[in-house]
Amino acid sequence: MRLKLVLLESCRKGFWCVAIVVATLWSEGRVLGQRKNVGDLKARILELEAENAELRQLLVEIKALLARTPVAERPSELPSTRFRLFVEPGEWGSSSVADIKKVCESAAMMFTPHLRSGVAAPLLIQNNGSGPITLYRRGVNNEHIVRLETKDRAWAQLAYQFSHELCHVMCNYRNVKNQQLWFEETLCEVASLFALRQMGEAWKTDPPYSNWKSYSVSLKDYANQRLNVLDTDSETLEEVYLDNLDELQASATNRDVNNKLANKLLPMFENHPSAWEAVRYLNRGPAEENRAFDDYLRGWHSRVPETHKQLVAEIAAGFGIEL
Repeated sequence: MRLKLVLLESCRKGFWCVAIVVATLWSEGRVLGQRKNVGDLKARILELEAENAELRQLLVEIKALLARTPVAERPSELPSTRFRLFVEPGEWGSSSVADIKKVCESAAMMFTPHLRSGVAAPLLIQNNGSGPITLYRRGVNNEHIVRLETKDRAWAQLAYQFSHELCHVMCNYRNVKNQQLWFEETLCEVASLFALRQMGEAWKTDPPYSNWKSYSVSLKDYANQRLNVLDTDSETLEEVYLDNLDELQASATNRDVNNKLANKLLPMFENHPSAWEAVRYLNRGPAEENRAFDDYLRGWHSRVPETHKQLVAEIAAGFGIEL
């Protein structure tokens, strides 16, 4: 009976019953063989074969039961589980750790409906006065270390910073020489604006807490204020890119230029939010493709699934690059 329980437990974990029986036979056979009791060994083999037959029949019945179970009753992955977030106590001012996590989870939820899968490693969110930044160095449990610099219930600023850093994680940020890092930084600015505007709508009816509905206005206003200060309506994306090419090559984090480009890219992502899934295929190629922007975009285009190739091609065309 003890062996039955062990085998049943293993079956639940997905191991093959027959493999366990063979291992058990080998182990027990050694002991019995050492005692030179061949008769007992043969008897034990017969017992195990009978038990194995019973377990096989049980597995058949379980599979039949699962097949009859309606799909709606089976557990499914919720979008919120696609990012695992942990917040460390720190210099958050009057903001509680629980509220910080709620805001970050809400920001992450603006992207998860458009992603096929989440990020495997968790995100450890810290505030020690040295952010906002996502460290290349991972934590002791392989977690992404995201450092923010905000406090005192400044939810719009918090969402803005976190969405930017989350986008670095989605872009597969890595510590290699990359002359096109400005493009990743620009996408992260797009992510911040996208999340804030989406949260502004979502929080009107479904905020993390019912008494937070009034914050929906400040979330959207925070994004729109950053857009309104950028007087680029008369310029195309390609013109902004070419006019600021020297600055982009000199610094990946020229925020004025990043924001101007983000202003032009944001409508593409709002009209086609599936583009956030395409972002997951950035920075997966050889470092050599980082030398030139057209090579960088072609490498990205070659890796995305077929359903996203046209969208990436449209983004490249906006910069005046034909793929």
